[in-house]
Amino acid sequence: MGPDALPYLQIHYWSGIQKALVKLGAKVIVTGVPRTGAIKKRAEDLHKMLSTSMEGMSVNFLAHSMGGLDCRYLISHIHDRNYHVNSLTTLSTPHRGSPFMDWCRDNIGVGLIQKTEEETMQKLGECARQSRTAAQQGFMDMKDYLGQASATSPPGGLNSRTGIPQGLLSPLLTRLIPLLDTPAYSNLTTEFCKDVFNPNTPDDPNVSYYSYGASVPQIPLWQPLGLPWEVIRAKEGDNDGLVSTASAQWGQYIETVEADHWDLNNRWRLKIGANQKPFDAIELYMNVATRLFKEGF
Repeated sequence: MGPDALPYLQIHYWSGIQKALVKLGAKVIVTGVPRTGAIKKRAEDLHKMLSTSMEGMSVNFLAHSMGGLDCRYLISHIHDRNYHVNSLTTLSTPHRGSPFMDWCRDNIGVGLIQKTEEETMQKLGECARQSRTAAQQGFMDMKDYLGQASATSPPGGLNSRTGIPQGLLSPLLTRLIPLLDTPAYSNLTTEFCKDVFNPNTPDDPNVSYYSYGASVPQIPLWQPLGLPWEVIRAKEGDNDGLVSTASAQWGQYIETVEADHWDLNNRWRLKIGANQKPFDAIELYMNVATRLFKEGF
């Protein structure tokens, strides 16, 4: 497999993976898109970058998580491209949305409505101004609660999921969560993906689509992905803590790897618990690149 034989690859943000693929002989383009922007805006930003860096070239997209939806939008809706898209390989992309985003919408109000870009930018500005005030008020709530707890039990008892007293959790969520709401959250609900995005984003018959999913047997509730894992498990079964294997399937499904959602971008290194197996993200992407080469891309 010579240095000139491997396909051009577009990758979003994975630690160590770019370097490994370059050593393998691939040309790797690393991009940055708004982390919590709407799919349309993210896809447009990606297209602008590729128009400058990949003019006249062929591209094979490798996309993790929401990045797969960005690439699907670009392929389906942005046709004035000066580069050619050969394939899209998605890794744990919520093609049919995530039940955890439904849970967030229904329980804490995140992703409840579609916001205009102007409203979103205004919200982000408000977040910068208000976050300190909200945090200070949160500490005041906690101080008040701790003062009351010595004499009485907390109203509502403990939250069944978080273990935090319900009387303290509610005001904190009420103040902090709305500041963090962005268009990305509403774009990741099952309703939006199944009823809006997918019907209006058809596959391009000239592009090959591949997908990988991920799952882990269990995630402790006290870990960051523990609650999402349980919510998704109850609705759709096997999942990686944010995306189910059922939702991850699009085009030709290659395999399910044993990893959590953060393992796949090679950023989350902390493993807690003797039963958690180490995951080699770099090896996975090397295999993906090799497979594309064997497919003729």
